[in-house]
Amino acid sequence: MTNKEYIKMLEDSLVKKVELLKQLQGLNQEQKKILEDTESSPEELDDNMEKKSSIIDRLDKMDDGFQSIFDKVKEELESNKENYADEIKNMQKLITLITDLSTDVQAKEIQNKELAKAKFSHIRTQIRETKHGQKAVASYYASMMNNTGYEDSQFWDQKK
Repeated sequence: MTNKEYIKMLEDSLVKKVELLKQLQGLNQEQKKILEDTESSPEELDDNMEKKSSIIDRLDKMDDGFQSIFDKVKEELESNKENYADEIKNMQKLITLITDLSTDVQAKEIQNKELAKAKFSHIRTQIRETKHGQKAVASYYASMMNNTGYEDSQFWDQKK
């Protein structure tokens, strides 16, 4: 492959990374809705997180591939900047966009983490309240079944 082809691959890789980061943004929005929705199921959240994990894995692989290609053409780019000025300028714009998207994704991840903490805390509270209510009902039922201190009214109504 020629250096020109490697540089084109670098640009294509950056474009693909932008697309994946935008997908990640969309999944973050979806995750926020799931976490805010009291009727959402754990399966919905799990499915969303699996999709996000898949994209993150792809981004990691792309970063590794980008770095290995960049290492091959780094010297050529540095020594012949004028020949690749347009490509370098385009890649710089893409890298700036990627940085902005990455920052946004990280900020949304932090917000979603806080939403998840709040939702799980609420669920734990509901579970505790339900257990407490079940214990009270069970205790009441047990005391009624034992008839402790309870006399049937029919004994009082009979004449002797």
